[in-house]
Amino acid sequence: MTLLTDLFSAFFAGKDTPENTQDKSPVTIHGELQRAPQGPVLMLDIDGVLHRAQTGTFSKLPLLEEWLRKHRDVEIVIVSSWRETWSIDELRGFFSPDLQPRVLGTTPRVLGALREDEILACVESYHIEQWVAVDDLAYEFPTTGASHLVMTDYFEGLTEQTLLELDMLLMRK
Repeated sequence: MTLLTDLFSAFFAGKDTPENTQDKSPVTIHGELQRAPQGPVLMLDIDGVLHRAQTGTFSKLPLLEEWLRKHRDVEIVIVSSWRETWSIDELRGFFSPDLQPRVLGTTPRVLGALREDEILACVESYHIEQWVAVDDLAYEFPTTGASHLVMTDYFEGLTEQTLLELDMLLMRK
């Protein structure tokens, strides 16, 4: 059991949670966009994407921001586990002021679900027609990976090559 699951179990003791209901419904945390996206959506992970591993340096963010300024219609939804501990305003604050309005929110966190499932829940809820994920965890995308995932190397993070792959995937949509 994870620490988060333990915390939820303690908080919801005696209440209907996945652990004490027969239907085992998933518990959802956070996950809300300020508005429905109007263009393509970048489903963005942080660790292994915006910086190497879990360094927290955001050393790759300038590279992404340069790309975003060339792709003015692309909006951002955070899919990273950072959404569990940082508010959307704090997450937005990592971006340059001109790009902050394009960070629309976060996907829901569904305990026990794959990141792909959380993204698909967001896609369905907000009627998102075009999306691409940038992530370092291929196993989180068993059914949509080939058509929607641009992989990064966890120990390298975002690169020029990653952005070229992102361009190609967006052009196919």
